[in-house]
Amino acid sequence: MYKEGMTMKLNLGCGDKILDGWINVDKFNTFKVDIVHDLERIPYPFQDDSVDEILLSHVLEHLGQNPDIFNNIIKELYRICKNNCVINISVPHPRHDNFINDPTHVRPITVELLSLYNKKQNEHWRSIGAANTPFATILNVDFRIDKAVYILSDEILEKMKQGKIDNEQLEFYRKHYNNVVKSIELKWRVVK
Repeated sequence: MYKEGMTMKLNLGCGDKILDGWINVDKFNTFKVDIVHDLERIPYPFQDDSVDEILLSHVLEHLGQNPDIFNNIIKELYRICKNNCVINISVPHPRHDNFINDPTHVRPITVELLSLYNKKQNEHWRSIGAANTPFATILNVDFRIDKAVYILSDEILEKMKQGKIDNEQLEFYRKHYNNVVKSIELKWRVVK
């Protein structure tokens, strides 16, 4: 459990994945979490600029079916995070059966979606007259994607090993076909 002066790391929406050295937060206390809190209820029970690192492992796609709630969650994450806090996000790819077949998945999480909360990207879009919604500017938040890794399905990995698919084909398949990418792992950094 967290003690004053320690690095504060939050495992939000932890379910049964209780991690040592993290504050484990979930809506349900089935697995004896550290803090019971519904992540769609604002405010979170943490002070401004107090969090060093966040883990959202297969959680964000379950939150904020209503766009206002989703944007409030983004604002709340920004409020509680210190500058340069890293938010580790793992989500199912929106064109994979793991996302499509779960009725509790309410929002696809993509690199493009998370880029809407990047002020530098918002400024670029404004300078070229793009129609993208500048949520970073509107909500006064700023996040940067430091890393995005696409986890391929086993079948696609095997075809790549066998030389049946090259990188150019993979990129096309990733953008246009289902069940190519299983999940996405992102490092999303807070900029203050």
